Amino acid sequence: MKEINISDNNVEKKDNLPTKDNEIQPQTNIPPQDQTQPKEKVTPAEQKPKKEISKRKGVLILSVIGLVFVLGIAAFYYFGIYKYNPNPPENDTTKVTGNYIQTHILPKIFPNILFDNPQEPRTEESPINGLLFTQSEMDELEEKRPIAVMINNHALARPQSGLNSADVVYESLAESGITRHLAIFWSQTPDKIGPIRSIRQYHLEWLSPYDPILIHDGCAMSEDPRLNACGNTYLYNIKDISTIGSWRWNDGIRYAPHNEYNSLLTAWEYAEDRGWDEFPTNFESWKFKNDEIIDQRGEGYRYEVTFHNQMNNAGLYDAIWQYDSSTNSYNRWIGGRVDIDQETNTQVNAKVVIIQETDITPSYDDSARLIIDTIGQGDATILMDGKKIDGTWKKINRTDRTTFYNSTNKEMEFNRGRIWISIISQSTGEFDIIEQ
Repeated sequence: MKEINISDNNVEKKDNLPTKDNEIQPQTNIPPQDQTQPKEKVTPAEQKPKKEISKRKGVLILSVIGLVFVLGIAAFYYFGIYKYNPNPPENDTTKVTGNYIQTHILPKIFPNILFDNPQEPRTEESPINGLLFTQSEMDELEEKRPIAVMINNHALARPQSGLNSADVVYESLAESGITRHLAIFWSQTPDKIGPIRSIRQYHLEWLSPYDPILIHDGCAMSEDPRLNACGNTYLYNIKDISTIGSWRWNDGIRYAPHNEYNSLLTAWEYAEDRGWDEFPTNFESWKFKNDEIIDQRGEGYRYEVTFHNQMNNAGLYDAIWQYDSSTNSYNRWIGGRVDIDQETNTQVNAKVVIIQETDITPSYDDSARLIIDTIGQGDATILMDGKKIDGTWKKINRTDRTTFYNSTNKEMEFNRGRIWISIISQSTGEFDIIEQ
């Protein structure tokens, strides 16, 4: 029998003898091909594509979920916030007038600017003419003293500068049928005021209650104390700056002495250096009210004031006042022409016009000065709210402010705004309705 060596499970053939079916087949370098295939094993390399597929599915699912979430938020914002308007339509909103914030949203000119506080209301009343100011504005105004300015009204001095910025204006005769203005400034500051002219004794008596800074160029001098404006300016301790800060302005239309002007700012700066920078503490105020409602206003007429019917200078100094229902005020003409404020290029106007009658007598001196009674009482006519109101006036002494009364002797309450007082003679002055 042939010998068969078996070692390490390897079968070595001897003499290439054939084997039987039940004998172990010898191994060669090439593995034998079996009739049945062994079960295929999955290697890690073969598992990788399946894991990548699973990962893609996960990312896709998460993306879908995220998209749905984002769309949900967008839909909530669009339908729940944007499309739903929490503000009611304007036609359903009650609009409130006055010093209140409006109930609907206004367009913003500067949307990036933030306002910390609402607009400050106008609650503070001017003691001079009743205009309303905010507390901040009034705090600033109280650090300024009123300024009284003598303004030329000669025909060659027109148009004047600053009349529509004055708080109160007194108009009266000077000499030879020519009128002159005493204007009181406090709440507004025009660039220039004038032309400036000289002062008379009665002007000192009208301005004394304001305890103002005084701007003028010259004064009436006389041994008669009823006429001596120069001496009494010193005697009354008037805060006089005379022509300080003035200049001549030649515009090719008017010439000296009708072309001298001054500045309120210059006057206040000078006054501050002198310690005249506070509003008078003992000032006596008039009483004020709001305009009458439209249904209670009068129709208003056209009125003419003649200051001297014997020396009327061809009417160059006759004033006309006409009621303007749109503003509830009175527009002015002088010498048959529209009276213009050159600084604002607007027609001179006033909220209240008072015609005050008093005794005016000549002094019979070489300068033809006038003596005008400012202290005492007399008749007055008040134009206000389109109505002509008959009344009276009364002034106790030089420093007392003239008080006006209606026909029942009740103190007048004036509309807020510029008050114009025209002083005429009881004998030579006239006041007429010229058009109804």
